[in-house]
Amino acid sequence: MTLCYFFTLLLLTAPLLSANPSPSFTMSVISDIHLDFNYDPTVDSDSFCQTGGTRSSTIAPYDRHGCDTPYSLFKSTLEEMRVQNPSPDLIVVPGDMVTHMIPSLSSNFSVEKYMSLKEVIANVTEEIGLAFPKVPVIFTQGNDDYVVNYQVPNRTYKKDFYSFVYEKVIRSIEANRNPCKILVSL
Repeated sequence: MTLCYFFTLLLLTAPLLSANPSPSFTMSVISDIHLDFNYDPTVDSDSFCQTGGTRSSTIAPYDRHGCDTPYSLFKSTLEEMRVQNPSPDLIVVPGDMVTHMIPSLSSNFSVEKYMSLKEVIANVTEEIGLAFPKVPVIFTQGNDDYVVNYQVPNRTYKKDFYSFVYEKVIRSIEANRNPCKILVSL
């Protein structure tokens, strides 16, 4: 799978590389974001830092080992990326934007989880587009970017999901005037 992903990425970026013969091509990669809107900095990792879990003796506003990424860490990561390289030639987001707490390992589909998943994907794509408005972005979907882990949406939600992905990922990039309008679903 990794080799397939590598060749897909190479195939998609080759035109960008040849269009920019500059020897200093730069690319930023932000992987496995696992953004968690329910992260609670006062909750211990035995409850996965989820709101309503066991209280911790310390406050961890930017993350705690064993928990997914809080919004504060995601925003500070984008800010630091801008400091390190304010205008990369390409940004790659190789999936797993969504917290581990949304996808299910069973085949149970939940409309509530589906709506949460869409909210996270919309937020991640919007924040990256705002932070890097003129930079081409390649988004791929990871196993956690579906309601049921490793499974594409069921027949009822398939059209809605891919329409949503198109609108939030592709169209949001167009709205930010990014020259690259690519979504790869592996």
